[in-house]
Amino acid sequence: MTTKPATAQQTAPRPLGCLPGSVDVPQVKAAIRLLTHDGQPLAAFDERDRCISAGAYLDPRRETGEVVLGFQRAHRDAYSPEWRAEQEPVVVGYENLFRAANWTVEQYWEADHDRADWLVRLVLTPPAPTAPTARERMTAALTEYGITAHHDEDAGNSWLVIPVTGSDFPGVGTPHMVAYVYEAHEDWVFVDAPMEHWAGTWQIRFNNGEVEVVIHRCDADADPASATAAAAKFVADIRAAWNG
Repeated sequence: MTTKPATAQQTAPRPLGCLPGSVDVPQVKAAIRLLTHDGQPLAAFDERDRCISAGAYLDPRRETGEVVLGFQRAHRDAYSPEWRAEQEPVVVGYENLFRAANWTVEQYWEADHDRADWLVRLVLTPPAPTAPTARERMTAALTEYGITAHHDEDAGNSWLVIPVTGSDFPGVGTPHMVAYVYEAHEDWVFVDAPMEHWAGTWQIRFNNGEVEVVIHRCDADADPASATAAAAKFVADIRAAWNG
C-alpha cells in the first residue's frame, strides 16, 4: 500500500481528471475521489495538455474554492451535434452525483451555432466540513505520543505511513505501519474524509519490509474519537515494544 517517494530520476505520472498544476488543490482532490468512487472515467492528458482519453475534467477556481467540472473527450469537435448529444447527459449525471453528496452545483450553459442552449459544464462548491478528517484526528492522537505519521495516497485511496523507528518516511524495505479507515461497503481506504460520513473504522497494517498484514482492527461500533484513540495507543505500544 505504501509508495516510494519520488526521486529526481523518476518522472511522476500525469494525473487523471486534471492538469498537473491542479492535482493538489483540495476541491479538485475531493471531486476526483467522488467521481472515482462512482466509477466515472477521468480524462487523461499528454505532455502538451491535450486530452487523449475521454472523461471528467476538473479546473479549480482557487480564490473561491470552487471547481469547474466538464466532460472532455480526445480530439473533440466542441459544437458537433454528436458531441453535444454525448456530452450533456454525462454532465447531468455529474450534477446528480454531486448534488447527492451535498455539493453546491451551478449549471453553465452555452449556445451552439444554431443558437440552441446546451449544458456544457458545472461549477461545484464542496460542502463545508462538519467534522475533522480521519487524518486530522489520527495525526493529533499520535502527536500526543510523539509519533510522526506521513500522508500517502493513490487512486482515490489515502492512508498514513508510520515509521517503527524515528520520524522519517520509511524507505523501501524498512519496517513500518500503515493506518487507514476501511469502508467495506465502498471497498475504500481513506484518511482524507471525516469518519462520521462513512461506516468504516481504523485498521492498522504492519509491513516488515517484504510483506504487509493487518494487525489491528478497531471496534466498528466505536465512535470516531474512541476508535482513533484506541488505534493511536496500539501504534504507540507497537513502537514502544519495537524500540524497547
